[in-house]
Amino acid sequence: MRFAGRESWQVSHGTNQTVNTALFLRDTLALSVDTVPELPGLDPSVPVFVPPGVDRAGAAEEWLGWWADVLDHARAEVPSVAPIDPSGPSLTVRPCLRAAVIALQDAAAEYDRRHANRTPGALPIGEVVRGVENRIGRYVKPFRLVITVVSVQGLVWERMTESHVIASERFLGDPARCAPALRTVVESLA
Repeated sequence: MRFAGRESWQVSHGTNQTVNTALFLRDTLALSVDTVPELPGLDPSVPVFVPPGVDRAGAAEEWLGWWADVLDHARAEVPSVAPIDPSGPSLTVRPCLRAAVIALQDAAAEYDRRHANRTPGALPIGEVVRGVENRIGRYVKPFRLVITVVSVQGLVWERMTESHVIASERFLGDPARCAPALRTVVESLA
């Protein structure tokens, strides 16, 4: 949110197609990879399917580096070429994942279209910021916060950087959990 005459804060939240595609590939190929943060399987889950010509072991080896690129892209203020672009720099150095993205891009887009755009209702962002301002007796410092919503099973709220959080739909849909977690982040940025 921005106010005329002074710098203010900005919070964006929603799903990210690049993140969704990466998680779809992880689950569809049943890759044994440790995500940072640890993220459970997609909700709803997807069947395991390894298309012909896709090197599952190679994709697993390349996945963590790609996941770091995906998260960097999700939090970027001005996004560059998406790490899911087969001709982009992130996948040209990861041939196994590139082949998997090409083979599964239509299925990932269909999953995203049908399931991954179910963002929870409005988050109490303005209310939380005003509460922090009242508590500290001044306006919060200008900040930018990105909340990437993931469609995974379980409750997830992980602060990736000072200004980036990954949160599950289930977590954000629970005001008793969401508001205090959001308050903690806003207080640290205030």
